[in-house]
Amino acid sequence: MDPADPPTPAPLRLLVAASDPALAERLRRACAGRAEVRAAASAAEAQALVRAGPFDAVLASVRLGQGSGNALLGVLKREAPALLRCLLLDEGSDAPALAALDNAHRLFQPPFDGEEVCAALEAVRALRQRLDHPRLAAMVGRVGRLPAPPHLSLELMRRSGEGEAPAREVAALVERDPVLAAKVLRLCNSALYGGGRRVEDIRSAVVRLGQQALRRLVLAGEVFGRGRGPGEDAAEHALREHSLRASRLAAALLPGPRADLAATAALLAGVGRLLPEVRIPGAISTGEASDWPGYAEAGAYLLGLWGLPEPLVEAVALHPTPALAGERGLGLVGACHVAWALLGELPLDTGWLAAQGLEGEQERWADLAARLAAAPDAA
Repeated sequence: MDPADPPTPAPLRLLVAASDPALAERLRRACAGRAEVRAAASAAEAQALVRAGPFDAVLASVRLGQGSGNALLGVLKREAPALLRCLLLDEGSDAPALAALDNAHRLFQPPFDGEEVCAALEAVRALRQRLDHPRLAAMVGRVGRLPAPPHLSLELMRRSGEGEAPAREVAALVERDPVLAAKVLRLCNSALYGGGRRVEDIRSAVVRLGQQALRRLVLAGEVFGRGRGPGEDAAEHALREHSLRASRLAAALLPGPRADLAATAALLAGVGRLLPEVRIPGAISTGEASDWPGYAEAGAYLLGLWGLPEPLVEAVALHPTPALAGERGLGLVGACHVAWALLGELPLDTGWLAAQGLEGEQERWADLAARLAAAPDAA
């Protein structure tokens, strides 16, 4: 091997916690040479194996003997925080994907393809190494005032994992910040979300929009609404409007249980553009600016500092380069990429489209984007 070549990554050490032993065996055969696979039939057995370790990742079925997969991942989050935690969703499950985000780094939908699982976990490992870089830490460390963490959105996201809260409780949370509540009402009554009768209070906004859409409006208000001067306010306003449109398009591109997750990821994909000294596609980079980190990885680093779920961090980091995500077909990262590309902020990766067999979808996707672009700007 050429000394300049990067070293071959070590095989992944995987633990599959599932009542069906055939699942671990299928992954073992598909990942031969790339992963070492062990199996556990119950949550208790999985915990014991992790304590004996070491493992790089655990993949848990939703339903396990002696507990649930999500509960197991919650325990492992405390006991083995460096472990990659993945939840294997049920066939036809319509449970919101965000409900598992507090404990899971990755969600996989059936049918489970071993090649896809290995590629995805290798991509997560590579992303962690990419974001654990002194250059990024130094750049963010030089920023005098980082955007504040979206505390209210994180609280709403946490509560979403416990089921739908009564509208009055959600409204009471939002109304703790009167300035933010006013921004949410303004967005709710904008051309992008308005639909006839004017919404005058937060509780009515919860009823009209639903808690998922309201959570995204709160997130947009918190992340993109803290400018410190007229120029910054205008730039943040434009970025917020674009991000909301990308969010709606991503949800339409990836319908079903992952729609809310895709919408949230696309909403946050441009957050790195709020930081100074980042490279943005289409901008001319010369001299010192050519060494600046890309806005996507800088944004992902910021989301990591905020403690947002890792699937969102991964989608933000990789949405300009979806081929690095190891997804099969159109996944979370791919939906973010297509949404931002069709709205004009990224070049569409046609090589990735061809590799995924998605070229035939471009016309339909372009129609979706055109319908959104035809809507008047939000007030």
